[in-house]
Amino acid sequence: MSRPSRSLLRFAPIAAAIAITIYGALLRMDALTIRYGWLEHPQWAMRLEQSLLPISKSLRPGAVPWQRVDRPYIGGDPIGYLYFARHWRYFYQAHVREPVFLAMIHFMLGVMHDSDIAVSYASVIGGTLAILATFFLGRAAHSPAAGLIAATALAIELEAIIWSADGWRDDTFMLFVALAGWGYVRLLQSPDWRWGVISGVIGAGACLTRITSLSFVVPALLWIGARRATSSSGRFPGARSAMVSAVVTAALILPFLINCWVELGDPFFAINHHTRYYRGHEGLPLDTSVGALDYVTQKVRERPVATIDTAGVGVFVFPFNNKWNGFRSWSPSLGWMLKWFAVFGLLLATLTREGRLLWIILIASLVPYAITWPIGGGAEWRFTQHAYPIYLVAAGAAIVTVAQLVWSLVRRQVHWRGLKALPVGPLVAVAAALAIGWSLYTILPLFVLRESLKAGETVSVGVNDRDYLFFAEGWSRAVGSGNVMVRVAMSDRVSMRIPLPLRVDYTLTLRMDGPGVPDPALQPRVSVFLDKQTIGLVRFNDNPSRVGAYRMRIPRELAGKVLGRLELVASHTVPAGEAGPRFAWLPGATPVAFYLWYVRLEPVLTGHGSTGQ
Repeated sequence: MSRPSRSLLRFAPIAAAIAITIYGALLRMDALTIRYGWLEHPQWAMRLEQSLLPISKSLRPGAVPWQRVDRPYIGGDPIGYLYFARHWRYFYQAHVREPVFLAMIHFMLGVMHDSDIAVSYASVIGGTLAILATFFLGRAAHSPAAGLIAATALAIELEAIIWSADGWRDDTFMLFVALAGWGYVRLLQSPDWRWGVISGVIGAGACLTRITSLSFVVPALLWIGARRATSSSGRFPGARSAMVSAVVTAALILPFLINCWVELGDPFFAINHHTRYYRGHEGLPLDTSVGALDYVTQKVRERPVATIDTAGVGVFVFPFNNKWNGFRSWSPSLGWMLKWFAVFGLLLATLTREGRLLWIILIASLVPYAITWPIGGGAEWRFTQHAYPIYLVAAGAAIVTVAQLVWSLVRRQVHWRGLKALPVGPLVAVAAALAIGWSLYTILPLFVLRESLKAGETVSVGVNDRDYLFFAEGWSRAVGSGNVMVRVAMSDRVSMRIPLPLRVDYTLTLRMDGPGVPDPALQPRVSVFLDKQTIGLVRFNDNPSRVGAYRMRIPRELAGKVLGRLELVASHTVPAGEAGPRFAWLPGATPVAFYLWYVRLEPVLTGHGSTGQ
């Protein structure tokens, strides 16, 4: 192959990535224009918008009607960004918001003649450039093909497109996390001063978009610096370059931290100020002296089990599961396929040094949101959006790996003896970590409930994706019924396990309803037993507008144990086909007795001496 041909071949992936980025930009411009309307000025932007809209409209799926926003930027951070950007004095000014995104909005306000839509254009720029950054991350961490797959997925992900048009800084943060991953991977591969400077600048950009980026910048550089050389010299070739990167990052972010310290009394004011929001949503005093670290420390001290459980789900489960929905309009199965390829790719990542570095960045970048995700608006999709490029790169790497394996099988070039060279130690460690993680994911809800009950609080044993320990035999899978999740009793006898750690009386509330039979006399009656002792009888009073609530007392003689066995015995069952629309998802001949939403337990604490263990 001639030299020009080789050069063209090397440039082809970059050209494809640029084309994909332009495609993603057109989709984002389409969403922006329809959701927020046409620009009224400047003239050049109006003409550009009008010329691009027919093109972008033809590129999106016909099933995607962007929803018009009638009152733009009301009730969220974007209106605050606009105010701050309009009153922006200089880059490193002490502020509750970090400067990078404010600088972008300030620039766009100048370009857009002070139009509010400038905040949306700023976020669209960040979201669009994140597509190209995702390609570079995938190429560095695995291969150009993996990078192209990941970039394409991010370009067409409709939820990411909608958020990028709405004027939040999270697209810009996603851009810098993807760039930081790329910069640190390249620093790992080529530990020299040049990549030290480049990664240092990118790391500073991430910190000056969200100062919480220190959570992944610091451990990533420590890990790179601590890696030994592959030779027997025992040297640490990455230490000097990691130090260069750290110095550059520190030099670029220190002016902001110092100004916040001098003018606002707290170098991390941009983090600590927002603690008031979460404390307010929990009904706690709005104490301005309580910083983010104090807030987390207090939670660990008061509710250690619940805090560990929340953090584990917030890092490993919630951010991953709430992605992938933005592919449904392209194909109902595309998101599902990418999700499972991502799982495989994340497992493969543990076997390479680049993959392990991405794991560090992924986990550490999610730590600042791990405690607050269930509180107030902490579960918003955008807060963990920055993890998407890493997930998509993992999916792309898995797709490429599977394709290579299939191709080798087709060409009969697989040598099974080579399996002996697989790194058995890391594979065993990954398998053990998965087993331990799944066990904790299943068991921890029990200990969270016990912790709350011991504190005298009311708890609910509900239907969700972590209820395996509580629901025993006879139940259907968890299904949605209106706005709630329920399980159906598919036998006249079903059972549950409920925690009863305190030896006190409990008030037990069953939220459940029977089948919709036409004659009330045909409704099943449900006898309730706890460890074979009768504690109540349920006669259904069907109210179509709400799930029924049936209360009874658990005497202290039956309490004071890790788990009690709650049995619900129906007088009879009816075929699902005759039980009304709530049971229509089941085959018509399936026997059903009732469906259950949750069981509420309330310890009755009558005095200090009544809470014996």
